[in-house]
Amino acid sequence: MDSISKAYYEEDSVTLIISVDKSKTDAVEVFADDYQWMHGPKIVDKHQKNLGLRPHMMSLGKWFDKFDAIIVLEDDLTVARSFYLYAKQTVEKYHADDNIAGISLYSQMLNGQARTLFTPEKDYSDVYFMNRAMSWGEVWMRDSWLKFYEWYKLHQDFPDQMPHLPKNVIKWDSRSWLKYHMRYCMEQNKYFVHPYISYTTNSSDAGEHSTSSSSLFQVSLQQGKAGVLNLPDFSEDAIRYDGFYENKELYAKLELPESEVCIDLNGGKSNREKRRYWLTCEVLNYQIVKSYALSLRPIEQNVLDDIEGHDIFLYDTTVNEMNPYKGKNASPLLYSLRYESMATLIHKYGFWETLISMLFAVKDKLL
Repeated sequence: MDSISKAYYEEDSVTLIISVDKSKTDAVEVFADDYQWMHGPKIVDKHQKNLGLRPHMMSLGKWFDKFDAIIVLEDDLTVARSFYLYAKQTVEKYHADDNIAGISLYSQMLNGQARTLFTPEKDYSDVYFMNRAMSWGEVWMRDSWLKFYEWYKLHQDFPDQMPHLPKNVIKWDSRSWLKYHMRYCMEQNKYFVHPYISYTTNSSDAGEHSTSSSSLFQVSLQQGKAGVLNLPDFSEDAIRYDGFYENKELYAKLELPESEVCIDLNGGKSNREKRRYWLTCEVLNYQIVKSYALSLRPIEQNVLDDIEGHDIFLYDTTVNEMNPYKGKNASPLLYSLRYESMATLIHKYGFWETLISMLFAVKDKLL
């Protein structure tokens, strides 16, 4: 609340709504009633029974009876001073675009599926597009929200076997509303606008849904007062990622239809949809159509720039063939080693593989 009060609002009158779920204490209600908001009207919406996370979040859609767009902030977030100015410009740009399901204020720096750092491709723009919804600071807009809500009412079941969705999203428990918004974006090919520099950061404070605080999702905030943002039109030329953090530009580069190829550079898909062509760092015994080095960042740049090598493989999975490069290619673990923590690497690759790869890296360095 302190960070919200210090933000820039120009001369706008901004309505603050504090939505309070029912609990065993009235401490939050008392705080909300006493809180001094100097930038416009304040509404304290006190629920008379405990809704729980998902029903509470979904209930916020009722405010579209009064507003065209709402900025949704959960209580473990800190906002950048320019968060409202960013939201205002992006809403103006994208509110009528049917491709856009929402606007993220948070900048993704962690691939939650692969448990590695995420570096998006960068161009002249201040934002890019991704088939992933966001809950760590987001903007909902009336038309896109109502379309999602109509879909949500017809898709209450969440089957365990859904190979087109990330495994970790499927495993989120029933309290999560975000898993539904994420599924909607991926199944309906809708996008959230994501900033390269973050306007919120997540403290993961201990509370109802977390037993301890964590700095894992803390990111650097945009500092200073935002000027005019460079916001691209949504088009085939725009930087677009799917829900697995894979760059959609690769389909055109490979000259293959999306329905026939699994883009799996981050290892989150494992070609569970059984597509004919498979782009991956895994050394597999299929016919190699083309291969690339593992040297540039972000990882897809090696393919986009045709960097020759034998570390990333495009396979034709209909043809079984011995891969001659097993043990001769660069290790994806060593590619990650420059930035990832030991805990992250061990989680992804296993203790012994991590240890052996690090020993080989030290040996090569010494020699």
